Amino acid sequence: MENSQRMRDRVAGYAVMEQVVRLHDDVPPRSAVARAFGVRPVTPDARPWFAGALGEREVGATLDRLPDGWTAFHALPVGSGDADIDHLVVGPGGVFAVSTKNHSGAEVWVGERAVLVNGAKKPYLRNSEFEASRIRKVLATAGLVAPVNAVVAVVGAKKLTVRQQPARVAVLSADGLNRWLTRRPSVIDAATVAAIVRVVDDPATWRSTQQSPPPERRDLTSADTVERFDAIAREDRSARVVRLGWLVAIALSALAVSLPFLPGGLLGH
Repeated sequence: MENSQRMRDRVAGYAVMEQVVRLHDDVPPRSAVARAFGVRPVTPDARPWFAGALGEREVGATLDRLPDGWTAFHALPVGSGDADIDHLVVGPGGVFAVSTKNHSGAEVWVGERAVLVNGAKKPYLRNSEFEASRIRKVLATAGLVAPVNAVVAVVGAKKLTVRQQPARVAVLSADGLNRWLTRRPSVIDAATVAAIVRVVDDPATWRSTQQSPPPERRDLTSADTVERFDAIAREDRSARVVRLGWLVAIALSALAVSLPFLPGGLLGH
């Protein structure tokens, strides 16, 4: 992305999509046999990044539907390296640093001091608090004071059990995120909201995104990255359909083989 662009123009999940594309480029294309059997184009190393990108895109699309008075930013580059804030939301209810966690099919349990995914503890609370503290520093540097809240948005969980909300981080289902945000009591006035949006929207506030890519990637733009990620996602969906087709075919074959041995088949003999 060009550094002259407004930060509100950044695409949700951009950093992780870029990582998926980079990893995808490092492996040879699937063979015809692999495609015929529905082998995933996304390698095991890339799958966490791929799921993360899908989750961030889903939450980003949700946040972009917030009503007037609210502004959502995505993939804000902070610190050094590839670190970023998944989403930052600014509105009358305050400032919200939203971290997306895609746990499709998993069971997520939330307690006062921990988040467990399929029984395994995750560092989401600590990391989310750290991201919120980074945003507080950004606002303080600009001479602005506003409550900054840490939020973890859970995508795709089979079950989300909130035993007790943590004191400093809200853990929510992504499906209810907008409703939760817009129901927050107003804590900052419109002038302060506008001032915060101007600071966040200014590329100079954040780490430069004009980093020199490897030579083989210098012809790629952010639009290229999104387009290529979308192509990988389409391939992955197609591979899933192929695998499901094989499962159905195997099940039907097993049924055909077993029919003569079923009670009705035995009677027929």
